[in-house]
Amino acid sequence: MSEASENIVVARFHFRHDGEIARGFLEDADIPAALFIDDAGGAEPNLAFVSPARLVVRAEDAERAKEILWNAGYDTVESG
Repeated sequence: MSEASENIVVARFHFRHDGEIARGFLEDADIPAALFIDDAGGAEPNLAFVSPARLVVRAEDAERAKEILWNAGYDTVESG
């Protein structure tokens, strides 16, 4: 039985739609990605200031994903 891969946050976004577009870039490059949203369903507008959308990929895809997002013009890419 294989172990589950570690997941890495590669970018954070203030708004869900920005994260959805970025996830599309990764999926077009055959990198599986998930977007985790913590915006209280839009009921808490102040949460937009804490980057509630986190784009996550498998650890083995993280460097390539960051490069793709950076080349697409995203400045929200996580360092490290």
